[in-house]
Amino acid sequence: MNKTLRPISLAVMTLVASIAFNANAQEVRRSYIVQLPAAAAASYEGGIAGLPATKPAPGDHLDIGATHVQNYIAYLAQKQNQVLATIDPANITARYDLAMNGFAAMLTDAEVRALKKNTGVLSIQADEMQQLHTASTPAFLGLDQADGLWSKVGGKGSAGEGMIIAMLDSGVWPEHPSFADRVDGNGAPTHDPSGTPAYGPVPAKWKGGCEIKPGITAANCNNKLIGIRSFIAANAPISAGDFLSGRDGTAQGGGGHGSHTLSTAGGNSGVPVSVAGIDYGNMGGIAPRARLAMYKVCFTGTTATNGGCASSAVVSAVNQAIADGVDVINYSIGPTAGGGNITDAQQVAFLNATNAGIFVAASAGNAGPVTGPSANLGPWITTVAASTHNRSTGANVIEGDGTVYRGASLNLAPLPSAAVIDARYAGTIAYEALRPEDQMARRLCYTEADRTTPGQTNFPNFPAGTTASSMAALDPALVANKIVICDRGNSPRVNKSAAVLAAGGAGMVLADNGTGLVAEVHAVPTVHINEADGLALKAYVAASTAPTAELTKAQVFLDTPAPFLAGFSSRGPNVSNNSMLKPDIAAPGVSIVAALTPTTTAAEVTALKAGGSTTKTGSGLLSGTSMASPHIAGVAALLKQQHPGWTPAMIRSAIMTSANDLLADGVTTALPWTVGATAAGNTPFGQGAGHVAPNGASDPGLVFDAGAIDYARLSCGFTAPNAQLYSAATCKSIGTLKDTALNLPSITIASLLGATTVSRTVTNVSEVSSTYNASVTMDGYDGVVTPSSFTIAPGASQTFSVKLTRTAKPMNVWGFGNLTLSDGQGHNVRIPVSARGTAISAPDTVYSEATSGSKIMTIGTGFAGPMSIDKAGLKAATRNSFTFNSVSTANQTTLCTATTLSPAVRVTNVTVPAGTLAARFSLYDADTSAAAIPGASDDIDLVVLTSGNVVVGSSGNEGSNEAVTLRNPAAGTYKVCVVAYNKQTRPSTTVTLSSWIVSPADVGGNFKVLAPATAYLGGTASVGFSWSGLATGQRYLGAATYKVGGVASGTTVVDVQTNDPVPLSQSSKPVQAAALD
Repeated sequence: MNKTLRPISLAVMTLVASIAFNANAQEVRRSYIVQLPAAAAASYEGGIAGLPATKPAPGDHLDIGATHVQNYIAYLAQKQNQVLATIDPANITARYDLAMNGFAAMLTDAEVRALKKNTGVLSIQADEMQQLHTASTPAFLGLDQADGLWSKVGGKGSAGEGMIIAMLDSGVWPEHPSFADRVDGNGAPTHDPSGTPAYGPVPAKWKGGCEIKPGITAANCNNKLIGIRSFIAANAPISAGDFLSGRDGTAQGGGGHGSHTLSTAGGNSGVPVSVAGIDYGNMGGIAPRARLAMYKVCFTGTTATNGGCASSAVVSAVNQAIADGVDVINYSIGPTAGGGNITDAQQVAFLNATNAGIFVAASAGNAGPVTGPSANLGPWITTVAASTHNRSTGANVIEGDGTVYRGASLNLAPLPSAAVIDARYAGTIAYEALRPEDQMARRLCYTEADRTTPGQTNFPNFPAGTTASSMAALDPALVANKIVICDRGNSPRVNKSAAVLAAGGAGMVLADNGTGLVAEVHAVPTVHINEADGLALKAYVAASTAPTAELTKAQVFLDTPAPFLAGFSSRGPNVSNNSMLKPDIAAPGVSIVAALTPTTTAAEVTALKAGGSTTKTGSGLLSGTSMASPHIAGVAALLKQQHPGWTPAMIRSAIMTSANDLLADGVTTALPWTVGATAAGNTPFGQGAGHVAPNGASDPGLVFDAGAIDYARLSCGFTAPNAQLYSAATCKSIGTLKDTALNLPSITIASLLGATTVSRTVTNVSEVSSTYNASVTMDGYDGVVTPSSFTIAPGASQTFSVKLTRTAKPMNVWGFGNLTLSDGQGHNVRIPVSARGTAISAPDTVYSEATSGSKIMTIGTGFAGPMSIDKAGLKAATRNSFTFNSVSTANQTTLCTATTLSPAVRVTNVTVPAGTLAARFSLYDADTSAAAIPGASDDIDLVVLTSGNVVVGSSGNEGSNEAVTLRNPAAGTYKVCVVAYNKQTRPSTTVTLSSWIVSPADVGGNFKVLAPATAYLGGTASVGFSWSGLATGQRYLGAATYKVGGVASGTTVVDVQTNDPVPLSQSSKPVQAAALD
């Protein structure tokens, strides 16, 4: 199952953590990505004597063969060699010069610490293992309309012509007709050599190729699929059903994702498709004439947890894609738990790709609505949420009284009227007389194997070893020839229909549990209905003396209300910086029909690896933001084809400013990772700017542009450790740019201090002069645009300011609205506006590794009058160790609140006194038994609850780097719950919990905080922190709380780690460690 927890605090984990507490920690090498100060070739704009700029002009590609580019690459190599001189070349796994200036290497802790002190090193990041975020949508988007975007580029037969779309994913199944370069006599795509060539030579800008490895031959590339490469992580434990090449893994080998995304973005049109016997007509990609290139960065592991997509592999792939001359990159990958940082290695690579003129689309993640926040947070990429569309595959349940319920289904034939029975009452023993574990097994329609297999998957919240008895089984005497209503949960959905079949049942109605409907093949005719309909159907059965129902044949419905935001789509705000919107846009991502990989035999896989061929292919439906992102990649390719001189930012602007609002989904659940917002799908934190409307994007009127210098100045303002992208000298030269000042096609202000003014600049990309009138509509705020009206000539730019003043919206509550610029001639340029009024705007965290030091920071004040500060700390961690012999993948909140705790759970009661400024509870990968074992990893999670079992914080990243930080917590007893989610196959693991509870009574390290006593409305103030005399080898915590009228209005946590820490992985697990040479 997916991880289900995320930190509530926005500053729950620093970028570094010590491993000094583990005596054996230096016995292994770990993978790191090291960045050096000089700009990558894709972004270098000159400044070094004798080395002219290499960054390409808008509309151009980086020509890596040019002499001046080669000279600069040689300069970078020289600088890298100076740093690499102290590292064994055998441990260097990759070098980067286009997507980043740096390298990846397997390093010991001592080597990392030495590199930290090297002045030639800018930053070091742990190499993380990301995960994949897992065909009538062109018509749904209106691309085929008479005046649609396809018509602007010469029609469907030319849509995407000359564009190259790169897919970073799990590989490609090249035999699928979506990737053929010929057509048969009927015009359908084919790989048959006798077919008619449908594509001319590859574009001259293409510098890539087809990498021949086991599973890929030269014949697998053609004039449609022009490139296949693979970048597999160091020490990758790859599944037998996957390939050490660019070929996608087989269906049983966990593959198919890459083939699906690639065909969605730019697969051939006119490909006939049938799924489970249901005819879907013809499918095709958004940019069906685009040339395609696959860069495999993900692999299926030998276990459910050791596969993924290494950050170092992603950077290598981006480096290659820049060199190859692609136009668009799609990245449907990210941390399972969401989140991340703006300056993660892959985001830095995408920055350099963007500076090289490449548009990057990325998925927001599938941790919605409140499990985890949006991923892929770089403000230079376009992050995509998933929405529904008007097509669904399903069937009807028709009650005997005529009531109809529509659900998801792949029934190949109808099931005539039959008796219906609720699974609860379909056994030999009355449901009410069963033990709780038997009741659960009965209503969930467990198979015999499900009933007799102990563990937290089948029996969550029960003691270890629990199984269900035969009394929980469905009774054939009661079930024969009937339709059984089974509840969704715990066991695989298809197991439930198998249990019905085994008992002689005729069909199944699967009643959902709120997770979402899935159309799939079952053992008996099945319709999967929503939770409310399931309850209604059960009520009908209970009230009727002879209840009946019929199940219709599955069909494709085209009248489904849409678009809504998908429930699984991850929401914002951007947890790395609340004042830069994420996600950016929504696109179809539910039940998308596209290419998949086929089921194959082991012998067939072996033959392919030996250079053999196959004619097997597959197609199917997948859902996820992974499916939404390639829609935007395809749209971007069409826009770049239509407007070759547009920058990636201009393309993103056109997509966002032409979007439409999603339908309201009624979700009111509060977002755990921000204060004052819900997970409603039709706010900017759900839909971004709205649902993509490609036809409007082709003629947006105005665009919001941004470029390399803007992103550089923005990054020069980053203060978090390891967040620097440019040298101090460069930043001194170019200056800084506030996050709210970046020229994004959105306005997001996380701390509006009474009133805030921001500026934006638009450029007229139409062919005529126009007069635009500006207005702001926003609940609880007044918005004033200056100038409110302006006339702008073709190609000209206009800067305007937007002043937002909080009126009726309560403090600390997000408000949403729109800024619209309209010319009255059909151009309505709309951007989302989000703001939250606060009394104080202050950094969440101050970080240092010095035993004595000082920091000065700036805070903003949204009030006028006296201000006071309470301080606490600095205080060393309290450490407690636990040994786990069991693991559990069950819901962790439920595990932590169970009366009888699972052996996979340890709970520590902690007293938090009145006046506490901050409490932090942390786990570290380095503080687990796995840290000293090559190839081993643990996944230990953290939940913090009140004594009344209310969750106040949780952290469920992959791996064991977890933290929950509570600022100004209420006094009382808290339960700190540590959950062992995975320890691989080792019999046990030990983990250490670090805790800090800091209140004014805690004094250490001569900790001082200095700040002015008076604040001014909309003003700023400097706050100084200092400390001295701390012991080495420790992790310390302190805090400063800003009080307005005696009420805490903000807290900065001071994190001082004096143990010379090495970088740790964040929201994803680290790449597998290796033994020392």
